[in-house]
This record gives sequence, structure tokens and C-alpha cells, in this order.
Amino acid sequence: MTVPSRVLPQAKLARFMERHRLLDETSGTAPERFLMTLVKKALDFVPAEAAVLLLDDPIAKEDDRSRNELTVIATAGDFRETAVGVSVRPVDGIAGFTYARGERTAVNEVKGARALSLEADGVFASPVRSALGVPVVIESHVCGSLVLVNQRGGGFDERDERLMALFGDTLSLALQNLLDERRAREVARRDSLTALYNDRYFHKKLQQEIDRLAGGADGDLTLLFLDCDHLKAVNDEHGHLAGSQILREVAFVLQRQLAATTSLPCRYGGDEFTVILLDCNLAQGMEIAERIRAAIQEWTFLPMSIGPGEPALKLKGVITMSLGVASYRRHCTPGRPPSEQKNELLKKADAALYMAKDQGKNCVVSARREGGPPSFSSVLLKT
Repeated sequence: MTVPSRVLPQAKLARFMERHRLLDETSGTAPERFLMTLVKKALDFVPAEAAVLLLDDPIAKEDDRSRNELTVIATAGDFRETAVGVSVRPVDGIAGFTYARGERTAVNEVKGARALSLEADGVFASPVRSALGVPVVIESHVCGSLVLVNQRGGGFDERDERLMALFGDTLSLALQNLLDERRAREVARRDSLTALYNDRYFHKKLQQEIDRLAGGADGDLTLLFLDCDHLKAVNDEHGHLAGSQILREVAFVLQRQLAATTSLPCRYGGDEFTVILLDCNLAQGMEIAERIRAAIQEWTFLPMSIGPGEPALKLKGVITMSLGVASYRRHCTPGRPPSEQKNELLKKADAALYMAKDQGKNCVVSARREGGPPSFSSVLLKT
């Protein structure tokens, strides 16, 4: 007999897989299929009529587990369609008790007790008669619970409890392996110095977004090329440790300025950075680029010592930023193959960056349109 099962959609599931700063980019194993399979396997391992997996929110969780909410992530068996996504308080029900105590729990006569909670038990298609829960543990931290329920049949015995404990360990290990795989993939696409995305992932993501737009999707995309001004002079005078710390601080400023945008900041190499601004036209991109330029100019770099006996340099106005800007709708030739459009956008943004350098640095320049002049913003007068 086929057991009906459901799981949170990927866009919502990503938040609950955000263990140790994991992003929602899926790896080779689709997490929704993975979790659905695990929950269905629980019913094979310990005979029961239904199973439900609940996880806490790793972004909002507190150390006191009794204060955290659990969310129904996946179900198998006789549940209402509205079950997935329901929130449960740990102070209510067997699922929350199992999570808060970090111990397996069995109740064979539910009656006054609840499988989930007073509000959430309505997700079951029929009243629960017995329930068996085990905690889900990842890296020694309890992060949820797996609960088996019987709505018509009998209760759970000691053998069921032992088997469920074994399956709980297997589930925790499987989740850990999935997260380790995702973490490894994430590390591979990150720059080791700044923790921004690296150039390899930048090229992959840029091509994906251009393919989407070339395929008829609405919206626009703006590309920023950024280059740190005067970093070589700081390296020569103060050493490469100082230069490396400046690059880290540049990455921090970038992320802070881009926090309200849908964007992908990357370290392109050396002292060059790139930013893909999604759903952003040229005018909007120029405004964002100008905010970045101004923020870098106003930032005090190296406010603290970078080593024993080294003074805090407190460099303000020394490190500035030159930026080149190009957008898909304005600067890519319609009808060209997407791979050629990508190269076209890269070349035009890069050319705009070199124009910014030639104009005295610390400015924002948009790429030329065919037959038209570039656009300039905020050229800093040399003193």
C-alpha cells in the first residue's frame, strides 16, 4: 500500500536546513525528497499508522528549548493536507515534550495528552490513540522530534521504543550527512579570505540568471565590477596582513550595503569584487553602486591592531573604490546566445571599471551603449 506523504516546499524548507549558516542552495540530494523518504522509512522500521517530523528554527532558536517553536516539516500517513507547516509549542504535546526533554516519549492512552498540541492535533485525519516520539539530534544539539502515531490500532511496546531509538539515531546521522554534504558544497563556492562567493560560483550564477532572462523572464540584472583603490600602496607600506584585513573589511561593508537587496557579492580575485544585482535595472544599480562607493570612502579601515606591537592604522579616505556598472537590458544585444550575452556584459562592466580608474578613481561609471557615452557618478577631486 502506498503511504501518502508530504513535505514543506523547498523555498520554505531551506530555513529549517540552515544549520551552521548553511544556505538554501540545494545540493545533489534534494532535501525535500530526502526527508520524505526518511519519514516513510520510519513506518517500515516501527509499524505505525502515521509519522511526523518536526524541526526547530535554527535562526530564531534559543538555548532554552521550551521557548522554541517546532514546525511540521514532513508527514507520512493519514494527515490533513494542511499539516505541513503547522507550528507547535514545546510546552504542548508529546512532540514538544520529546524535544524539550531530549528523551524518547511513549504514550499509549493519549486521552488528555496531545500528540502535537491542542491546536495542531487537528492536522490528523482522525483522533490519535497512541504516540511514540524520539528527539532528532545534530552535532549533539537537539533540533526536533520524530513522532509515530496510531489513530486506530494499539499502543507501542518496549521493542517498538528500542527500534524507534535506533531509527532516531539513524535519522540524526542521515541529516548530519546531508548537512555535511551541503556545507562542503558551500565551502567550495566561497572565497577563503572574505567568505564571499568565489569567481567560479559567480560565473555559474551569472550564466544561470542570463539564461533565465534570455528565456523570456521579466525583470533585469545589473552587474557591478569593483576595484579597491590604493590597496597596493598599503600593502607595500604596511604589509600583506594589513591588505588582507582590508579586503575582509571591504567584504563586510559590501554585505552591509547590500543587505536590503537581492544580490550576490563575490570576490573576483586580488582586490577586485563583483556584485550581481537581481531584479535591478541600470538606474537602480548606479544608485546602489554609489552607496557602496560612499560607504567605502567613509569607512575607517584597520581600527584595531592586526598583531602584537602593531599600531591601529585607522585608515579613512585612503582606501576608496572604483566601480563599473552594466545591465542586461541596457547593454546586452537581444537575440544573441546567452553565453555571448554573458561575455558581453562582463566586458562592458569591466571596461566601465577601467574608465572609472582613468577618471581619477573613487567613482562610479556605467558602461557605454553602442554609439553612446558612458555615465559618470561621484568623481572624487584629487587633493
